[in-house]
Amino acid sequence: MRTIIALASAALLIGCAHDGATMTTGGAAPPKLAGTSWTIASINGAAPTAERKAEVRFSEDRISGNAGCNSFGAGYAISGDVMTATQVISTKMACVGAGMDQENAFFKILGQPMTMTRQDDGSMTLSDDAGTATLAPEK
Repeated sequence: MRTIIALASAALLIGCAHDGATMTTGGAAPPKLAGTSWTIASINGAAPTAERKAEVRFSEDRISGNAGCNSFGAGYAISGDVMTATQVISTKMACVGAGMDQENAFFKILGQPMTMTRQDDGSMTLSDDAGTATLAPEK
């Protein structure tokens, strides 16, 4: 009986050791991304101009949302302060003008490993060679 309790306790501790995807914030405990929702506040320094709300949602191992024109989804993994999106898919609706340009810029950023940085105002930036997206937490 003690063996069963010891094994169950060990399994519980191992299960609690992983709390979903997190990012580092330099010394502070890393926040969980799973279950959070964000608004895309800027892409390469420009505020979103699309007619549709640009947003990002994180589940345990998926990222989804709308980049200004089409809905998208992907898997994601985090190692330290680097997030990598995998198997990005999106709907293929045609949008004219700013919405499509905004979306293309965001998907370029999402297509490479991104450095995640948490800002003092609670926002988060995703940066790589393709540019920077700033996400503001939804309230």
